[in-house]
Amino acid sequence: MGTSFEISLNMKTLKGLETYASFYLGVDQQFAERIFGLMRGEREIMENSVISMDLTKRQDGIPYPISILHCNWEHLAYNTKIITKEVFKELNLEQNRSL
Repeated sequence: MGTSFEISLNMKTLKGLETYASFYLGVDQQFAERIFGLMRGEREIMENSVISMDLTKRQDGIPYPISILHCNWEHLAYNTKIITKEVFKELNLEQNRSL
């Protein structure tokens, strides 16, 4: 199965922490960590945080959390924009490299 990286979006609910979305970032750890480094939020643990975003390494199907950001609504919107923009650029660069 190999190794891949993803960013998961989590929300605290009455049932507990629910993952409601995930962005697949591919197999390049440097790329995944660079995107996560561009994102906004609090890196320290916050018990009252409702939204969090996790950078996760998935190796042979097993998730290994790397880092977490606690976010507000503005952070979530900004981070989603950053992830989409950076993945778009990376996918288009890959296509140009193969031409």
